[in-house]
Amino acid sequence: MFKIMVLQALYSLSDDQAEFQIQDRLSFMRFLGPGLGDKVPDAKPIWLFREHLTQARAVENLFARFDKHLSKACYLAMGGQIVDATIVAAPKQRNSNGEKADVKAGKVPEEWNDKPAKLRQKDRDARWTVKFSKAKADEEGKTKQRNIAVPAFGYKNHASIDRSAARLHPWMERQQRLGL
Repeated sequence: MFKIMVLQALYSLSDDQAEFQIQDRLSFMRFLGPGLGDKVPDAKPIWLFREHLTQARAVENLFARFDKHLSKACYLAMGGQIVDATIVAAPKQRNSNGEKADVKAGKVPEEWNDKPAKLRQKDRDARWTVKFSKAKADEEGKTKQRNIAVPAFGYKNHASIDRSAARLHPWMERQQRLGL
């Protein structure tokens, strides 16, 4: 039941949502331990468990001990985290195979050194990647949605924001004090 509370804290789930997600996600089932055929606690026992812990004033202590174990294992638990991974498109490069090999190796192709205008036009940092998307169903609804892979040339732009970014985690504060 405490593991369910951990999942609720990590994913901001209500008791009803936790019940649904435990039944829906295999990763949650593996984390909690029951088999596929085992009964999952519904919202009422989850609420009662948390309510009993709250009345006993044990919730803060349990999560503090849990956080201590995570810190000892060098894990950092962050709440309210938003991760955005966007691909920023760049103009496609029309390079020969030799030029492509040089660019991947981090070199400037020799023929570009003689042409500074061409060198300025070439983007040597962008790379090809695959962006996954869902194909839409046809108008009549006969075709199901399916995953498709779309090649894209550009940059991967990642942003990670934490709701409590102003306060360092105690483990990070200790690392900072030690100069690590």
